[in-house]
Amino acid sequence: MQTILKHIKNREFSNIYLLYGEEDYNIRKCRQMLTDNILNEPAEGNMNYHRFDGNSYNISDLIEQIISLPFFSDRQLIIVTASGLFKSSNSLCDSLCDMPDSTYIVFIESAVDKRNSLYKYVKNKGTVVELNQESDRELPMWIAGYLNNFGYKITMRAAKLIISKAGSDKTSLSCELEKLIAYSADTKEIDMPEVEAICTSILSSRIFTMMDYIVSGKKTEALSLYRDLVLAKESPSKILSLLTRHYNILAQIKDMSHETDMNIAKLLSIPSFAVKKYKSQAGIYNRHELISRLNCCVETETCFKTGKIQPQIAIETLIIQLASH
Repeated sequence: MQTILKHIKNREFSNIYLLYGEEDYNIRKCRQMLTDNILNEPAEGNMNYHRFDGNSYNISDLIEQIISLPFFSDRQLIIVTASGLFKSSNSLCDSLCDMPDSTYIVFIESAVDKRNSLYKYVKNKGTVVELNQESDRELPMWIAGYLNNFGYKITMRAAKLIISKAGSDKTSLSCELEKLIAYSADTKEIDMPEVEAICTSILSSRIFTMMDYIVSGKKTEALSLYRDLVLAKESPSKILSLLTRHYNILAQIKDMSHETDMNIAKLLSIPSFAVKKYKSQAGIYNRHELISRLNCCVETETCFKTGKIQPQIAIETLIIQLASH
């Protein structure tokens, strides 16, 4: 992102950008900054702003647009999203060679193949920016920086509490921060009480707490938390789905003792800060016990989907069963 900020500050832009990675929030932010500063006028309704999304576009239409000239302007901007061009063989490089200086193009991909000829071309002739999630250590600093832009201060413990409640996705975090900004307008200082009063715990974090109760044999507490979630309008089937996913992750972690926490997070698509917690819970069981509990979750889903038992009763029975061993 610093590269793009430097380009904006110096008013010197590459004609081709590739933004890729796991952090949707940062990618959207960079795309918007480039759009605003390259066009220097609103994109909506602009005849020199063009978007090609997904696999539904025709590549010949894209090529035609790339080599065309802008309409009564010095620049045209083309945004190409999720094209798959950076993971497959194609001849787009030839068209980019003929691209006029007035054309600016931004490719946005979730993943790329660095051996791909188009990737190599853009890396050589344009600007490639990989945007991934901050580490566990960096995310609280990002929260502090976000709030500082609005003149607010936050304690480190409060920042970590927000992450535990809202997760590591920046879109979710920014929503919680906007609520905190409105709530703390008088003092512009945020600590634990403000976070506890305003921030909503995401369902996945409540499932972690439920699992702590289950592995500790605390049936009453686990049932109470489940009933609270139901009262909060959470779907029993969604809760069961997350419980099933949780046990599936614990079973997979049992087979990954040789992997680093970072690799486990990547392979299982879970936040890196949560790996130690998963490992702790997985350590309570042997692999056979985890598979047995995973099968219980699947059987419970089958029972209420076939109408043999009401969903709420089915899951309460399951929780008692899981916490009894």
